[in-house]
Amino acid sequence: MKILVNAEACGNPLECRLCLERCPEKVFGTYPRRARLPGTPAGDWAITPLFVSQCTGCLECVAFCPRKAIAVR
Repeated sequence: MKILVNAEACGNPLECRLCLERCPEKVFGTYPRRARLPGTPAGDWAITPLFVSQCTGCLECVAFCPRKAIAVR
């Protein structure tokens, strides 16, 4: 299974959260795109498939992504 995420199309996954919440296998995780300065909260988040081996190919992430930023092959 290969999971592709178009980071530019995704926008802010911490605001949307649909792929994070709808994936029954909890494949996805988030990370800050840029390093943060000490004492400041991280911002500009991105999403990535962390546990690809757990993906069952259900395509829930694809179906619920409002920006069509996820593809599963």
